[in-house]
Amino acid sequence: MLRQIHIFHKNACIFNHSYAMGLGDEELTNVTKIIQSHLDLPMPGKTFQRSVTNYQIFHRSSKNVLFMFVTDLVDQLNRMEPIILKTIEKFDELFQLPNEILESTSQKENFVEYLKPLQHELHSKLVIIGPTNAGKTELFYLLKKGETKEIMNFAVSSNYSIENLNFDMWDFQLKDNFSLLWSKFISGSDLIILLFDLSNYHIRVIDHFKTLQKQEGKLSKLVIIGNKRDLVEDSDLKLIKNELDMDDFFELSLVDQEVKQRINSIISKSLNLKETLPKDFPEMMNQAERLELEGNFVLSIVKYKELIKISSHYQDLDYIQTFKNKVVEIQSKIEEQNKLRKIRESKRKFKVPGKIEFSEKPMVKSLPTSQLRNKSNSITPQITPPPKRENIISSETSKIEDLTLFTKEDKEKISQYLTPDDIKIKIKPKEKEFKPDKPKEYTNFIIEKSKDDEAIGKIDYPLELQKLIEQKGSSLSINLCKQLLTDLQTALSRSITNEDLEMVATVFVENELKI
Repeated sequence: MLRQIHIFHKNACIFNHSYAMGLGDEELTNVTKIIQSHLDLPMPGKTFQRSVTNYQIFHRSSKNVLFMFVTDLVDQLNRMEPIILKTIEKFDELFQLPNEILESTSQKENFVEYLKPLQHELHSKLVIIGPTNAGKTELFYLLKKGETKEIMNFAVSSNYSIENLNFDMWDFQLKDNFSLLWSKFISGSDLIILLFDLSNYHIRVIDHFKTLQKQEGKLSKLVIIGNKRDLVEDSDLKLIKNELDMDDFFELSLVDQEVKQRINSIISKSLNLKETLPKDFPEMMNQAERLELEGNFVLSIVKYKELIKISSHYQDLDYIQTFKNKVVEIQSKIEEQNKLRKIRESKRKFKVPGKIEFSEKPMVKSLPTSQLRNKSNSITPQITPPPKRENIISSETSKIEDLTLFTKEDKEKISQYLTPDDIKIKIKPKEKEFKPDKPKEYTNFIIEKSKDDEAIGKIDYPLELQKLIEQKGSSLSINLCKQLLTDLQTALSRSITNEDLEMVATVFVENELKI
């Protein structure tokens, strides 16, 4: 089946269109390197084919534009080439210059609408095989859409539609488990559904159909479904799995009311079809834009990188490129802000003093002359000696050898002059103990932890963020780390993970090191 279309001009991808899951962003980059010679020197007039992992690519150049188509391994060149030529012709008709497709115009919308039905022109094939009386025809009429066409005298086909994609679904009409026409019936299929009866099966017959799939449909995807689950007891199901030596088959009953929805889900996963983006994806985009407008660039980058991760999972290549461009744009803004901040700081540190001006005329005293000096010397200042204090203790000659500081006589003499009124004790009042204000409590961060983390105990996540930043070659105070994590939790509207800590540290350090 046709999965993706990519258009390149001057080594740049200017257009993507996806029908189903195919090459991811990194895989597309690697494939671009493989066909780099064709991008540098286009070779018009020839279609090239190459297998890449689980897919294959077909590419053809027209003028200086290269068109690349991603399909399943089962698709053949003779079926793909007409579709490639039609696509090139329509592109040349709508766009005079290749880069015009980058603009959101009516021509681009017309081109996308033209590409949608091209997938059905490849006539991707879905077949139902299995023993007789397993419910194959019942399943065929349950899923088919539109009229039924007869294929020779051994099969019928009809259209099967899922996720805006269309397939040719085939049903075998002969009541023969070992017919030679089974090989022709299976060959060229994108998906093979092997249906058997859980209540009445033969291991030899089921093994025969599994062998047919390996021989005639080795490039096809296989789904095994056990029908008539309502006729089998739960206790017998394990025995059936052991007998068939199969654990990877689905159990259902075609008589159930919601069986069609379940079968569509099984087929969608087997064909690896695209899933719709999460319902809250638009709100996440609005949050990222709001953070950017508020000037909270670090958290907006974290949000955009989260959107890139989601878009990569769903392989929405247009969103991936848009968000990557946003990250580059915001990083340039952060870089410019850091440059301006460093310039302001350097000016404050090395500011040149301006011209000194006086508001009043300064008065200067003249130096003393010899006359003034003589005059000042003639005046002799009168110095009043300080009053002589009376010694309380009479001086007596003491011997140098006597090391006693106070003798008995000294104590008696001191007591003659000291009274209780002379002794005063001043008690210094106890100073009030200063208690600093309680620091502001930051929001408790809700971190998703594994059982191992709970066993270790409570972790100081602001400190962990500070350590991560220091390990990466920068630094940030613990208070700013707390504030950054508080803002991050508010912006994400969910619990913070260890990946978020790593991403915040990486984004912060990258923007610091660029300066």
